[in-house]
Amino acid sequence: MYNEIRCQIVSELGSSIHRIDHIGSTAVVGLAAKPIIDVQISVSDLDNIEEVISGLQEIGYEYRKDNPDLTESIS
Repeated sequence: MYNEIRCQIVSELGSSIHRIDHIGSTAVVGLAAKPIIDVQISVSDLDNIEEVISGLQEIGYEYRKDNPDLTESIS
C-alpha cells in the first residue's frame, strides 16, 4: 500500500518534495500494526508549503492545521 501512496504523491508533487518516507508500525515487517499507513514528507523549503498542501488535497487528503499533536497534518 505504501508504494501505491508514494507513487501517487510523487506523481502529484514531483519536485515540491525533498524526501518521502514510510514511517510508523506498518513500516516494520512482522510488527503488529493498525491498518494505517504513516507517510512523512520532507520539503526543502517551507515557502512552497501551500503548493504541497494543495497537491495533497488534489489527490484526496485533508489538511488539518489544528492537529492535536501540534504538528501540521494531512489525513
